[in-house]
Amino acid sequence: MKCIECGAYCIEVRGELSCQSCGLVGERVFDPVNRFDAEQLVRHKDTVLGSKIGNERMKGASKLRRLAVTTGLTKRQQQMKQVLFYTNIVASEFGLSESAKTDIRIYYETLIAKHIFTTRMRYEERLGALCYIVLREHGYTYTLKEVSKTLEITPKKISKLSRLYARHLGKSQVFSNASYASLLEKFCSNLGLDRSFTNDCVSLYCHLDSIDSVYPSSAYLSGIIYFVESTRFSRTLTQKSIAKELNVGVTNIKNQNKRILNLLNIEDSLGVSIDDIVEGIR
Repeated sequence: MKCIECGAYCIEVRGELSCQSCGLVGERVFDPVNRFDAEQLVRHKDTVLGSKIGNERMKGASKLRRLAVTTGLTKRQQQMKQVLFYTNIVASEFGLSESAKTDIRIYYETLIAKHIFTTRMRYEERLGALCYIVLREHGYTYTLKEVSKTLEITPKKISKLSRLYARHLGKSQVFSNASYASLLEKFCSNLGLDRSFTNDCVSLYCHLDSIDSVYPSSAYLSGIIYFVESTRFSRTLTQKSIAKELNVGVTNIKNQNKRILNLLNIEDSLGVSIDDIVEGIR
């Protein structure tokens, strides 16, 4: 196969076709080579790998593919090839738009120029953190815990790196509490709750934020939802069902509920309405 961008040969890397020259990656972005070129590639493969058998042959083939991808590339080109690979992974996992993918690449180049990256920051961690920034900036409703679970990177690592990168990119504002409404709407919708319930959750969040501002983590939002549910005369949700949807522990919900009660200076939510709380009646 030949690359449609530069005409160089492409090879298969981890199930995707990759250009040896420009680094273009994809499944159907390459043109078939002519029969003579194909026969040459087959003969080359048979000559190099013919002595390999079983697992050793597979290891040899994998090694040769890696060498073929990086041979002739500068160190910077090799690095950007890794960046492109992990960018495509996160884009696929979260359904990022082309605009979001472009922002990730631009942000990466900016951070390189600022010499922010260190050898302790693995490529997948760098791109995971940048992905989290772009998700928030473009209005995607994913929590830190959801991003962590999807990319299999610890929440602490993503949080630490994303805030570091955002600061150097001049985008610290993306970590403001502005996304809490969309997150609450998303979770309430998934739990089958109506608009009135969602509005009460948003109102309670705003009221509590005026008392003591807290980052809208999954655990905190689960506490908001449970508290609003506990004010209803007919309850349909349990702590367990809320915990399952928001991917938190039941203990987290109990602790957050106690915290909310303390902030509101009330013993329990029985007979309390969110309107009364917001208007200062209770």
